[in-house]
Amino acid sequence: MKRFAHARTALGSLPKLCFAFSLLVLGSNTYSPCCTDAAETTSVEPIADKKTDTIPAVELQLKSITLHAAGKGWFEYHGTINGPGVYSVSVGEFELNEALRVSRLNDSAGAGEIRMASPRDPVIPEVQLPSIRTLGDLLVSMKGRRVVATEHTGKSLNGVLIAVEQRQAIEGEQRYEREMVTILTDSGLQSTWLDDFQSIEPLDETFRMRLQEALRKQSQPAELRTDEVEFVFEDGPEREVSIGVMRSVPMWKVSYRVEGDKLIHRSIVDNTSGEDWSGVSLNLIDGSPVLFSMDMRSIARTQFNQLARPTRRVAMAPEFNETLGRVSGVDQESTVGKISRRVRRSDAPSAGMDDMMMGMDMGMGMGGGGGMGGMGGGSLGASRGRSSTEEDFGFAPEASWDSLSRAMSETSNAPAGSTLELQFEDVDLKDGKTALLDTLVQPVSIDDVSVYRQSYHPTATLLCLEMENQTPALLPSGPLSVMAGEAMRSILGEVVLPDLGPASKRLVGYAMDGGVRVTPHPTENSTTVQSIQLDSKLHRLTIETLHQRETRYDILNRSGDDRTVLLESPETPQPYKMVAMDDDSVTVENADKWTRFRFDLANGQSRKLVIREQHTQKDPQRWHEVSLDRLQAWIAENKWNEEQTTTLRHIVEQRKKLMEIERELEGLLELRNQLKDEVERVSNQLTRQRGASAFPREVLARYQNDLIKLENRLTQCEQRMQMKAKERWQFVDALGMDRQLPANLSALRSAAVNAEWMLGEEPSIGEDEGEDNATTRDTRRSNDSSNDDPFGN
Repeated sequence: MKRFAHARTALGSLPKLCFAFSLLVLGSNTYSPCCTDAAETTSVEPIADKKTDTIPAVELQLKSITLHAAGKGWFEYHGTINGPGVYSVSVGEFELNEALRVSRLNDSAGAGEIRMASPRDPVIPEVQLPSIRTLGDLLVSMKGRRVVATEHTGKSLNGVLIAVEQRQAIEGEQRYEREMVTILTDSGLQSTWLDDFQSIEPLDETFRMRLQEALRKQSQPAELRTDEVEFVFEDGPEREVSIGVMRSVPMWKVSYRVEGDKLIHRSIVDNTSGEDWSGVSLNLIDGSPVLFSMDMRSIARTQFNQLARPTRRVAMAPEFNETLGRVSGVDQESTVGKISRRVRRSDAPSAGMDDMMMGMDMGMGMGGGGGMGGMGGGSLGASRGRSSTEEDFGFAPEASWDSLSRAMSETSNAPAGSTLELQFEDVDLKDGKTALLDTLVQPVSIDDVSVYRQSYHPTATLLCLEMENQTPALLPSGPLSVMAGEAMRSILGEVVLPDLGPASKRLVGYAMDGGVRVTPHPTENSTTVQSIQLDSKLHRLTIETLHQRETRYDILNRSGDDRTVLLESPETPQPYKMVAMDDDSVTVENADKWTRFRFDLANGQSRKLVIREQHTQKDPQRWHEVSLDRLQAWIAENKWNEEQTTTLRHIVEQRKKLMEIERELEGLLELRNQLKDEVERVSNQLTRQRGASAFPREVLARYQNDLIKLENRLTQCEQRMQMKAKERWQFVDALGMDRQLPANLSALRSAAVNAEWMLGEEPSIGEDEGEDNATTRDTRRSNDSSNDDPFGN
């Protein structure tokens, strides 16, 4: 391939493609302007009917090729002719649909014609070649043909081959299958074992020719089937003409390499067109068009519904919602109404009408659709098209466009449909060869940076290219190789460059950097009380606390070069906020779920980077909800005003007294339970002794005195509990606490005589009952005047 004479890059949005997407109809004599498209002709005529051998062939040169990365190619041929002429383009059978839909002839002498051989009509039986897979298949293909079968003995049978079948043969005690041939001769049917014949020769010359054709096709190597598309020019003076045809081509591929600060775009183009390219203008286009494939080559016929022939009442065909005469005994209008109602029922449609509508839909969609997969056909086809899903039209799944969508979303001011176009002049490429076309993409900014992210490596950084696309075009995704060293002979790494939209920037990592080391330290959390607010009415204490997170990094550069380092930290979690950096040499950037800190680091230097995050929290609490240790720590800090300190001390004192009261109440409850058990024990003994006449009166009197003392102690214990419970109630109200008893004092509700009053509740017992209980207690108390212990024991 010779050196390209000129190569230039056109980066930007492309003008709208003016290819004519339409059905190919052939042979027009009514249209005379200089430019004829396939869709502008009105008749179809096979090549065989035009006798093209009387029209001289002309020579046109392939001048321009436009290849789309999606797999479509537009080929243009130009030349000078004098008089009529025909030019043939050989295309693969799989490309005929593209050539039929989009092809063009430009001739100032007249409209001209675009023709190709018509395919086989499906209603015409296809000529079947004999099967030569096995001998049995071949003999079955010869059934009904006249043959001459010669046996090993020399005897010949001349007749028509009737059947080839397997029968059981018996030899001694063994049974096995043998093939038997039956031939109809002049003397009748004769059956003979197949292996008794030495030869079977067909006499039908047509069959012999088809057999030779089958053998010839079997022996030929596998080749791509091609067809000729003929462009016929009308008679006229010497003039310039051109033709264009759309073909299916391989997708041209993209590769990149970076050499220093230059980005080289490599286009990999394959020539599979069947002809050499010599001095052509090659245009390469990349984008995201809506493309599809449709069978326009095959002959399409409408499938009509087969209706049964009527046997009576021929005058009426209710399947078609009409009547041609009066039904005997029934009024015609009422009959039509009944028939209409029956036909229009959506829940029970007529099978015949259903099938007929389906046939109409298929036929109209196939005949009228030329734009978007047949959805612009008849009305029924259009209705189905509007309700179809994306898969019906051949759209690619949305997930396959993720990279492109992301790149386009990063584009701030690029025009809609922004794409890439590369143009190369005087390209020579032999058929079956691949061209590697290099283009310098500019302006593009490329910088080397070292990126640290702890998920990549705990201490090492990643060498990255910071690329900014300053062109108006979208650079498609492709593999990228980073070259360095003398004459760019060393490869530093490889990576897949994602779609890079206009005016967008992307970090692309290609190798680990062993020269820059980052040592992260564990995150330190701290909490500081900034202020407190005391509300005596609501017994509420509002604490304003400052929460801080601090992460420190040590960075060392020993790579031999000055480096730009990007340290990536996870996005600050809510409700924390980043504290502004004091160092002006550090630039903070926000990325997807990451915060980047950019700074320069000279070779051999090290530095520390501290990332601080903080948030302030106000926590309102009741006085009794704050721990005593925390309250005492605040008093010891001595940083609050005198009024706040006095209130805090008062709260601490009340909390301590409340704790002492609750401990004493807990002890009294335990003592009460012990006294109750002792009273019950003495009462049981006294009851048993009174029933026995042997006990003296002195013993009984002693038991009675013990019982009275125990009951007096129990009464004093309950009175003490009532007093302490009342004191507890006062402290609880002073601290703004709920009056509900804690779990360890829950027995107070059933232990105290006036439990409701003691707990700050309304009494639930009657006044008389309360007076009786008090009188009983006073009587017992007067019987024992001793008061040796705190409870009078």
